[in-house]
Amino acid sequence: MPTLVPQLTHPETAWLIYAVMPALAMLSLLVITLLLRPRLAMLITLVRTRQAHQALQHIPTADRPDPALCWTPESIPAAQLAGWGLAFATIIAGILVFLAPLGLALLLGAPLAALATWLISLHAHNRYINDLNRDLTGAVGRLGALLRAGSGLRPALERICADVPTGPLRDEWGYLLTRQGMPLSGGGIATPQQVVLALADQTPSQRHATFLNHLGASVGQPQEVLAKRCEAAYSALQLSERRRDEAQTELAQMRYSGVAVGLAGLFMASYLVWTQWDRVIFAYSSSLGSIVGVIVVIALALPIVGGMLLAQVEDSDY
Repeated sequence: MPTLVPQLTHPETAWLIYAVMPALAMLSLLVITLLLRPRLAMLITLVRTRQAHQALQHIPTADRPDPALCWTPESIPAAQLAGWGLAFATIIAGILVFLAPLGLALLLGAPLAALATWLISLHAHNRYINDLNRDLTGAVGRLGALLRAGSGLRPALERICADVPTGPLRDEWGYLLTRQGMPLSGGGIATPQQVVLALADQTPSQRHATFLNHLGASVGQPQEVLAKRCEAAYSALQLSERRRDEAQTELAQMRYSGVAVGLAGLFMASYLVWTQWDRVIFAYSSSLGSIVGVIVVIALALPIVGGMLLAQVEDSDY
């Protein structure tokens, strides 16, 4: 008997038939997103708090901050991160439905969405540190000038927090103001020195932690000593900034060369794949070819990765 070949009576609208499953998948995930976003935000907050407590475990018990002084810096709001994660899950699952059955697409979309969410969280964490380090030098210089003029530490911090824009530095120095005088779990109230040292143990910026350790060692000393400490820290921060700028200038050519070489390689590889798709499939479809393909992709990406790593120049030695 002759083989029956299905025919499309209206091929110009046939895409509507194939779009049913992706539309159902994305609609169902959209409903799940609206229902689970608050719970996922609470879960992210809980995970952040637990990670913050685990990060303090390496500190000796005697020097560990009091539970009342524990604090978790928020590089990105938990609700926003949850929304981004669920949005990526919806988009990725909608794309995978074209390539796999609905159940398999949802199963594969979960780890990919988790990876995308982790990358967003990592980017927000690095941006938080960079913004904090950017504003730190000027704020420390102004703090030293106010202390030299006779202002107390708390009034000086209040004036600086009122003037600096909303950001990581304002949040962390606001912590120094709000936690002073707070009742501690072991009895007594939090002293300025305890609050400063507690923030030094919890801030994600190594540069800021170094300054806070210097500040904490001189909080209980006379006003002149505290002012000199801040001025010395300001001079060291300026010197560190100059060293970092010089290092970035010297590495700029290597960084741009690495990115340019990597992008050129990726462009040529993409052109070959576009023009000789059949040969690419034939060459990399075997087990050995897939291994070679992974090696080729890594080799093409290494110059770009090297260029990005050279852009991360940091110096916190005071």
